[in-house]
Amino acid sequence: MSSTSEDWVMVDDDAYFYEEECPSTTDEDATEDHVERENSPGIDAVGLGTALVLGATVGLGVGVSVAAVATIASRHIQQHGPSMMEKLGIKAFWKRKPLTSERWCEEVDGEGHVRNFRSLLEEVSKGGVSSDIRVTVWPFLVGLMDPNSSADERFERLEALRRKYDSLVGRCRTLHTELEDDEREASSEAADPTRNQAEEYKENRRILALDLVRTDFSSMALEEEDEGEVPAEPAEEDDARALGLHDPIESAEYLSPQKRRCAKVMGKLLLCYSVHDPQTGYCQGMTDLIQPFVQTFRDESACFWAFATFMESARENFMSDESGIMTRLSLVKMVMADISPEVFSYLNEIGAESFFFSYRMILVLLRRELSVENTMLFWEVMWAEDLLADREPGVPDFLVFSIVALIMGKSHEITTSCKAESDVVYMFCNLKVNVWHMIEAARFCRKKWLAIGAPEAVT
Repeated sequence: MSSTSEDWVMVDDDAYFYEEECPSTTDEDATEDHVERENSPGIDAVGLGTALVLGATVGLGVGVSVAAVATIASRHIQQHGPSMMEKLGIKAFWKRKPLTSERWCEEVDGEGHVRNFRSLLEEVSKGGVSSDIRVTVWPFLVGLMDPNSSADERFERLEALRRKYDSLVGRCRTLHTELEDDEREASSEAADPTRNQAEEYKENRRILALDLVRTDFSSMALEEEDEGEVPAEPAEEDDARALGLHDPIESAEYLSPQKRRCAKVMGKLLLCYSVHDPQTGYCQGMTDLIQPFVQTFRDESACFWAFATFMESARENFMSDESGIMTRLSLVKMVMADISPEVFSYLNEIGAESFFFSYRMILVLLRRELSVENTMLFWEVMWAEDLLADREPGVPDFLVFSIVALIMGKSHEITTSCKAESDVVYMFCNLKVNVWHMIEAARFCRKKWLAIGAPEAVT
């Protein structure tokens, strides 16, 4: 039995820390809690105007019944004794009601300015965003659109970005043509800047093509599969051929027609990104990151620029010297050492001091640990939390606290079952995550870390 969207539920947060074998922590078993997210009424041109509201998200409701969480929490607390938060007397309350189209409309004036954006962020942090308005809200959450701008200003910006995206697609087509010409001519001339760019494009495309046909599409809400082939749009097929993606994707006969079509769209977007940001190019893991954007946006240009804006911070994880991701790893280790020195010391004793087991979680922002739908929910909550935090220097972002929460959730199993780093790596490679428990536990970890006086920026 699921709770209604109007119910307030009290749950012992730290019950999350003792649910290693709890079936409700799996994405597959938890369906009822998000049904209400799919029942929100549609929205017309609001906030971004008709130029952006070009396709509603098709999401799969995934979550857990709040009542079931409370029941399981009680059972596990009885089995394991008082939890950490129970000992501290800390309780957590949350209302799992997503931001709806009606609520969004209330804060948009006649010119399209979004009033009280901070209050909307608070609602997103509590319940995420209703699937029917993600296409409208996400550009504001990732920083593509300014809530203080008018609808007309955003329309003009979107049109300018559309022209720029078309130019990137044209550039990819040109690079592919140059590669074909070079192969035909078998030229032995010295390399020039244009040819170097074409070779970089070729290498990016080679790696991308390999990744696309190995991508897990299972949790994406693709179009229903009818008997026979699902015809792709002529423009999509033309672009796939013109960019050199058609043959390697079509050769993957084990993928359904819908998955091959989705792979071509993802490939086109990522090739354009590699040209847009040549310093980063294409890196393994980006196919995971772009899936939620492809799920949310039906308009390619809007999808591309939302993803490109998101990558302005995420690209740090893909630096060739790994300095960005190592910084995040250091922050995870720092927080763990501060809030759970016993677990931190044990991880050092068994040779897991590098925290390499959290590398993938950082790289793709927990995308591999969550379904696409739950990734979208977690990311929008994460974006809202970080925008609301007004973080002082030295305070980690919400992703770091979320990863720490997952480690804390396995602390008992780590200290009793893991004898070497490989055991920890295996554990986290097969992790089942309850997204709402993780979010609430991350808030608790952040609160505890700030409460102990780390860093000096504690308010």
